[in-house]
Amino acid sequence: MATFSPEVPESLQTVANKEARRDGMFAGLTAGLSGALLGSKLLRFNRNQTIICGVLTGVLSGYFFTQAFLSSRLAVLKKNLAQQPLDHQPQQQQMDASWSSDG
Repeated sequence: MATFSPEVPESLQTVANKEARRDGMFAGLTAGLSGALLGSKLLRFNRNQTIICGVLTGVLSGYFFTQAFLSSRLAVLKKNLAQQPLDHQPQQQQMDASWSSDG
């Protein structure tokens, strides 16, 4: 039996991408600050090395967290679209748009 794998509408992809970027930015910021603190205190980096450590840690972790959050949100949307009956898809798209914690 073939499984139905619907494509996520572009409007929902845009919302998921925006939220993933927001969450990835916060994850990158906290990872960068933590990396800079650990580099400064534990590894005894000088000021320039600490700044580079914090920036690289923040940028890389922010990127990877953003990709993970985006793929997770798109998987949830695809699952929700696949579970609904085909005749209720427009109604479900409105419900999926409201799953966001943002307004």
